[in-house]
Amino acid sequence: MDTPEAGQAARCPVDHGAAAAPATTIPATALPGSKKHAVAQLYNYWTNPQAFVENCRREYGPRFQVSIRLPPRPVYVLTTSEDVKAMFTAPADVLHTGNGSATIEKYTGQSGLAWLDEDAHKARRKAMMPSYNGAALERITEAIVETAKTDVADWPRNTPVQLHSHIHSFTMNVIREVIYGPKGPSTWTELHRLLLEMMEFNNGPVSPMLLHKMPTRMVKVLRAIRPLGLERFLKLRDRVDRLVYDSIDEHRNAGYAGDDLLSVLLKMTHPDGTPLTDAEIRDEISTIFLAGTETTAAAIAWAFVYLARDPARTARLREELGTGEDTYLTAVVNEVLRLRPSIPNIIVREVKKPIEIGGVRYEPGQHLWASAFLLNRDPDLYEDPDVFRPERFIGVKPGSYNWIPFGGGRIRCLGDRIALVEMKAVISEVLGRYDLVVTEPEPERARSRIVVNVPSDFARMTLRPRVPATQGARG
Repeated sequence: MDTPEAGQAARCPVDHGAAAAPATTIPATALPGSKKHAVAQLYNYWTNPQAFVENCRREYGPRFQVSIRLPPRPVYVLTTSEDVKAMFTAPADVLHTGNGSATIEKYTGQSGLAWLDEDAHKARRKAMMPSYNGAALERITEAIVETAKTDVADWPRNTPVQLHSHIHSFTMNVIREVIYGPKGPSTWTELHRLLLEMMEFNNGPVSPMLLHKMPTRMVKVLRAIRPLGLERFLKLRDRVDRLVYDSIDEHRNAGYAGDDLLSVLLKMTHPDGTPLTDAEIRDEISTIFLAGTETTAAAIAWAFVYLARDPARTARLREELGTGEDTYLTAVVNEVLRLRPSIPNIIVREVKKPIEIGGVRYEPGQHLWASAFLLNRDPDLYEDPDVFRPERFIGVKPGSYNWIPFGGGRIRCLGDRIALVEMKAVISEVLGRYDLVVTEPEPERARSRIVVNVPSDFARMTLRPRVPATQGARG
């Protein structure tokens, strides 16, 4: 978790008082930004998110505003390490993150960790930590390695395939281990299939819509427009919810009490001593099904996009993997996450008390958005920032405020270490079995998939076996 640097702990890194604001302070509403309608901005961001934010920074500078939400409202984008640090280290009662999860409410509900702030968030996060650390992490790590072997062995070979869907299936199997432990629910095969089918909705343009804020009549109209996919999504969600509730009952009745997330949630209580309701447990589980799979699947897909087009670095990585070391593998993973952070713009912070960041004063009700994509490609921080160069992380640990693929501050991703293990396991397994063959010399541009960015061709390539089937790959 991010903390103030040494020598700064006694002093808040940001100014919360109007009287102390310097004469050069400007109101956030004075920041430059596109005058296009929110629908046009949303379309441009959805179809080419990288170009959208890069053009904004080029035209408006390191601080600007965009409007890519419906109903329209400005979001103020931060792109420098100084501004990001100020945001991450601001007091919990000054910036809230709960409302920043509105885009994924259709999955998460509104009672889980993603929607909590201040003391409630701190208490829930602390209670959930044992499912991601210590013995649980060791168990999950072993499961990841075995799952990578069995899943990758079944991936199609010698034909062009979109790897993202197979990677997403793998990450879903890993999250099953996180949520349920060694023994998953009896309906896991069906639940796994329905989850992946339901999340195909994330590829569509209406997936970011805030359904919970729309009038019932509007949602009914949208459901009737079948090409939008909303009707299918909501029906699939109902089926998934029934299976999730069944899995909660099954876990409870079995009396299993391990370090898996569901066991922890079943033992968790509110401050008044009452247990979480099944609906609250469902919200936490559904949050992890979404956030714990989409993000890692995107990152792994981007790793293969870059490695497939860089045979020299792929060869170097294979050579190291043969020795059992992982120094270069770690550098590759760090570089992929720098270039392609799964969530390119981290969870929105809502201002609850006035705050000044970088000479800009933000007022209560305004929304701040730190751009991991722009920060991680800042030419003042990284030489040749658009170039895939893992060597920049050899012997160099990523900084807390200039490399933020997992967010930061009080809400840094709980499963960051699990994600890193997943990336390393799948990359190692695939490179040990296959050569990656692509026909396009340049990496594909990004496209939006709800809150993550994925390769626009979903990492389409051919896996060519490097060893006879009898020695490794099945089938």
